[in-house]
Amino acid sequence: MQTARSHLNKVMIITGASGGIGAVTARLFAKRGWTVVLAARSEDKLAAIVKEISALGGTAHSVVADVTVQEDLHNLVRQTVARFGRIDVLVNNAGAGISGTLESINVDQLAYIFALNVVAPVAALQAVVPTMKAQRSGIIVNVSSLIEDMAVPYMSGYGASKAALGYLSDAAAIELASYNISVVKVLPGMTKTEFGGNLIQAGTATSLEELFEKAGVLNSVTPDTVAETIWQAVQTPRRKVYVTLTDKFVGNSTRLAPGVTNLLLKAAIQRYAPIEGQGMAKSVRQDLNTAALATVGVAMALVIGVIAWREKWHQKNRRRG
Repeated sequence: MQTARSHLNKVMIITGASGGIGAVTARLFAKRGWTVVLAARSEDKLAAIVKEISALGGTAHSVVADVTVQEDLHNLVRQTVARFGRIDVLVNNAGAGISGTLESINVDQLAYIFALNVVAPVAALQAVVPTMKAQRSGIIVNVSSLIEDMAVPYMSGYGASKAALGYLSDAAAIELASYNISVVKVLPGMTKTEFGGNLIQAGTATSLEELFEKAGVLNSVTPDTVAETIWQAVQTPRRKVYVTLTDKFVGNSTRLAPGVTNLLLKAAIQRYAPIEGQGMAKSVRQDLNTAALATVGVAMALVIGVIAWREKWHQKNRRRG
């Protein structure tokens, strides 16, 4: 394992770094000259990634940590500062999904998901903020999900945890701005990781991925694409960052027309995961037609808005010229 070349090197901590988006993001930042500190519960997996990064000339260090244990997070920060002298970026990536209808979901498992997806990122933020305040700089990236923008059936527990994380991210961004600390949330959509395999089945549910596959709308991206988005978010911090244009369209459409989204999801459930012996009701087919028309309207409004914004931007530049 290499030592830090200089305390002036940019240093990033990333949680949930033993696989998926976390591991790929750590490799990407290390390849581009950053010092990376990887945190997760799996010591063997972390060691393998650190060895790989070091063999390629990068600087990496691993700390075994359970992000739901506050002392583990403080130890992670202590080790990072002691070894590298600073923390420029924290990426809160650790998290897990849970599926189950609200009437059947196991509330103890739901509480664990909130501890992991919501409380742990807040505790990690609290652990790094004193160092970032002393530096008068820092960026905290919370890896959320496109699901925070909409109420998705069978995944309400997961979605609620990400919506809570998104709310807290926005609040923290306001509170910490005076210290030159940015808080960014990145919202990936479907991503080709082990997320589905690690999903906690905590109640009666249909697989969301299976549902979307049947509907023909599954459009997964690779972890590399998400990692590149995180990189860009760090280079130019913004409050909210989507991974793809499709995700951005879906997120903005849902925000502008939440009722339409709910109608479409109701129709999808009755079409692709109906109650046994019950097909799609006529009322839902009518709702779906209405929703489709409304969606077209929302899309047109978005396009018109973009065109108007671009024209305004061009006019402003012409005046400056």
